[in-house]
Amino acid sequence: MNPAVVAWLQTRTAQDLVAGIDVTAHLRSLSQLRQVVSSEHAAAAYELAWVRAHATRKFPDGDALFFTKTALEQASHQRVSTHRAHMFAGATHIADVCCGCGGDLLALATVAPCTAIDSDPGRVAMAEANLHARGLTHRVTCICADALSWALPDHVDAVFFDPGRRASNGRIYDHDAYLPPLTSANAWRRPGRRIAIKCAPGIDYRQLPFATPYAIECVSLDGDLRETVVWLDADLPWQHRATVLDDHGTHLLDDTHTPAQIACTAPAAFFYEPDAAVIRAGLVQHLAARIGATMIDPQIAYLTHTEALFTPFARCWRVITTVPFSERHVREILRAHGAGAVTVKKRGSPIDTDALAKRLSQPHGVPMVVVLTRVAGAHTAIVCVGPIDPKEPSNGHEATE
Repeated sequence: MNPAVVAWLQTRTAQDLVAGIDVTAHLRSLSQLRQVVSSEHAAAAYELAWVRAHATRKFPDGDALFFTKTALEQASHQRVSTHRAHMFAGATHIADVCCGCGGDLLALATVAPCTAIDSDPGRVAMAEANLHARGLTHRVTCICADALSWALPDHVDAVFFDPGRRASNGRIYDHDAYLPPLTSANAWRRPGRRIAIKCAPGIDYRQLPFATPYAIECVSLDGDLRETVVWLDADLPWQHRATVLDDHGTHLLDDTHTPAQIACTAPAAFFYEPDAAVIRAGLVQHLAARIGATMIDPQIAYLTHTEALFTPFARCWRVITTVPFSERHVREILRAHGAGAVTVKKRGSPIDTDALAKRLSQPHGVPMVVVLTRVAGAHTAIVCVGPIDPKEPSNGHEATE
């Protein structure tokens, strides 16, 4: 989408058209639009209407913002962007490199004045439109430029870098093929400048092209792992952190303190599955130490405890029984407990969970969970009910922002 089209989309005529589009009737809506505007404008208006119908899932005012479909898919949820922006508190000027349509820029601009650059003139125009919609135009200078050739001004003391991770043929998994590559950030490093790089959640930390110091933060929202952020030269007390965002706030777990060796035991009365951010940050043992749990296997990210304890960093199920895995035996146990729909989870098991769940489920009864894993090296089934929701303790033992 080019800047001229973006400018037209901001006119009253275009806004009135967009507001009246039925996004559930693609062909009919496009046909009606083409009767009053050009094909290019009709396509742009329909796309914006579709985007706004979905953008409120990520932005409270998404029905007033400007994105393409692809840009909206790639945009961080506002809660994630806001958390990350707060990490730049104290910065005097932030550079948003590869700003796209400005989803993250909207949060950064509330923290400090910004310079935003992107090589796509249409996306720069949309970023400017979004800043105008939020009343933040005075906080940001937008520049259309190539990140590899643009010289970062000396007065910039913080950088947010969101390289492209998608090509015409799909996702890019090799960070050397990112657009631009991760190594680009090395040219921006200097004492006193904090750099945050948004990466795919599954990036291989062992292959990061950076010299120390750097830290890794894994961020989840409502149980879904959303992103991995690599922090360069940020002077942080931790090297790995799991950040869990939910309805109750922001919860932080890090490796500031090294836990003692965590014991491995058979499943006790309650089974815990750590949040994906905890697992990706490599903090399962830290969580075990924090809540006094044990591990079921030293190589598997499952925990167990004799009590049901509140923690935002894991979900909890009540264990009915633990048996060596046999589909016939597990079916008998489920039948005896009146099981209905059955969910099968696994770590360290070769079983096809979807197929097994279909065979074990019944149309009526109590929802139950079967966890397939290794216990003392043996293929084991843990039959559970839940998840349960232990009440948050009044003293709030989990760290929040």
